[in-house]
Amino acid sequence: MEASTALIWRNKRYLMLLVLVFFMHLAAYLIVPVFPIFLQKVRSLSLSEVGLILGVGSFAYQAGSLLGGPLPDRFGRRFVMMTGALLQGSAMLGYHYAHAYGLFLLFSSVNGLGVGLLSPTIKAMIADQVMPDQRTIAFSWRGIFAHSGIIVAGLLITWLTSIGKQPFLLAALVFLILAILTRVSLPADHCTGPECPRTPLVEYRHILTHRSYMMFSGIMLLLWALYAQFTMILPLRGEAVLHSATLIGLIWTINSVSVVLFQGAVSRFVLQRISPYLALTLGILMLGIGLTALGWANHFIALSGAALLFIFGEMLFMPVQDSLVGHFAQEKWLGAYFGFSNFVSGIGTALGTSIGGALVQRLGGVTSVNPWIVYAIATVFLAAILGLFAIYATARHKKGTPPSRRGAGQGSREGAV
Repeated sequence: MEASTALIWRNKRYLMLLVLVFFMHLAAYLIVPVFPIFLQKVRSLSLSEVGLILGVGSFAYQAGSLLGGPLPDRFGRRFVMMTGALLQGSAMLGYHYAHAYGLFLLFSSVNGLGVGLLSPTIKAMIADQVMPDQRTIAFSWRGIFAHSGIIVAGLLITWLTSIGKQPFLLAALVFLILAILTRVSLPADHCTGPECPRTPLVEYRHILTHRSYMMFSGIMLLLWALYAQFTMILPLRGEAVLHSATLIGLIWTINSVSVVLFQGAVSRFVLQRISPYLALTLGILMLGIGLTALGWANHFIALSGAALLFIFGEMLFMPVQDSLVGHFAQEKWLGAYFGFSNFVSGIGTALGTSIGGALVQRLGGVTSVNPWIVYAIATVFLAAILGLFAIYATARHKKGTPPSRRGAGQGSREGAV
């Protein structure tokens, strides 16, 4: 691993992408920890309406993710990333000035579209910049830089909320900086002429006939539905327990500091030594345990402890999930695979927030014990499904030889396994 890490650090383009990841998460997490509270307490929306606003953004994220496959071929990845950052910045301005429920639905859609264009494009560029056997390490460092941005965002949120200020205008400014950095740091990659590569939408049929990848994507959809609960529920549970939004950003900061400190060790001593499918199974168990524990957390330390359990689950599943997308994909359709992967995560997030908000409200809200019992049951169910898939997939997973590539020289088709 040391040799692979040393090679990665000599890759200047990869390092620049990590800087962009830092600013992307700094801007986003100026909003994420307090947005549900802002909608419910400041704009007087119901929990169901909050869930729908978050869900609409996730549905728009799917559209952006699918466009993130063919659009870079036509306009270049740099242009797509800049467009995504500017769309998100526009949404932040909209959040600041909007009061009507319908406007929040609109700006949430704009934000989701921007995320869908930006996030998979950066991931595809990272996967392109490193060797296949370096991808788990590369995405682990992506997670570290992402959470470094979240650390700074959490500290800024704590300061802003303590003086009664909303962070939307600052988030818009950071997204503008991100767009400018993308423009000046990445080379122009807009290719014109008949020799340029193209990914016609019809080529997505290769993904849809890739059986192992589609099974993997279906499980990831369910996992993201559970994962999405944390972003919506932690702020509301934290506000109910702490009666203040000021310390909630601090919980995100503690989580992100943990990722920065421990993600490298988790990658080295766990992810590099066990099956990626086992890592996913352990990850979903940790996510679910942390989410369920929030229901019994009645003070700041307990909330932080439950959040830490959740974030250790994220450290297990996030790098492995992104690495496996690159493992399954054929190189010429790498952008399309990452776009489809983000499409799937968007569906899961949309379902999780839309249904989850209504479900929690029906079960008595974040102060009732019932939602947390449901989360525990869902965790056991998902871990069982993922465990069965691990048994199926581990036997077929040959390091460096994805199912989509085996036998390529013999004319095999995508989706042969």
